[in-house]
Amino acid sequence: MENTEPKQDKPDTLKRMASVVSHELRNPLAIISNSTYFIKTKLSAGGAAPDPKVTKHIGIIEGEVKRSNDVIEEMLSFTREREITKARISLNALVGDLAAQYQCPPSVTLKVNTDPADLAVDADAAAITSALRYVLDNAVQAMPEGGALTAEVSQAGKLALLTVTDGGPGLPDGDGEKIFEAFFTTKPRGVGLGLTLARKYLRQHGGDATAANAPGGGAKVTLSLPLPG
Repeated sequence: MENTEPKQDKPDTLKRMASVVSHELRNPLAIISNSTYFIKTKLSAGGAAPDPKVTKHIGIIEGEVKRSNDVIEEMLSFTREREITKARISLNALVGDLAAQYQCPPSVTLKVNTDPADLAVDADAAAITSALRYVLDNAVQAMPEGGALTAEVSQAGKLALLTVTDGGPGLPDGDGEKIFEAFFTTKPRGVGLGLTLARKYLRQHGGDATAANAPGGGAKVTLSLPLPG
């Protein structure tokens, strides 16, 4: 007998799946987060310092809840189109603001090199900040033993460039395209969507995201944006 049920496109199925998974996971994560806060409040109610081991494990729980919510957000962002609202922004200011509040591990140092011309572009500041944060996260994860990380603003012709260079092992097989593939990751944890989303946001602006091995070792990811005409 012929199957007369309507076929569902894979993108639509993926969107529905991401939405359902998000709903089913965020509720218990919120409960865990609220319960953790309640426990912390009770432990400090008497004025005595809580057991350091208890504090450590509460911190682990909070960190895992945050990481789980971040993964959910990446999945939803991957399946949805982000609305872009452009305004004239300074890339020096954008990178400086992100670097000032970005939490690097103690073993990683982040250096920012701004452009003397103080390049300005027409872009959605939140989208570009998210893209740059994904690139920084990926760079930090590539250096589990620590090292130096550089974020630089520069210009190449009619393009403004945001370049992040890490001191990690470099790209797998030197392939600068593979790391932008959805769900590709060489790390034991993570869904491999951060750099995919970074490229997606840049291309929505008429720019791009590329990667290559850095001359001195490590990897270099470049976000490019068109300069105003």
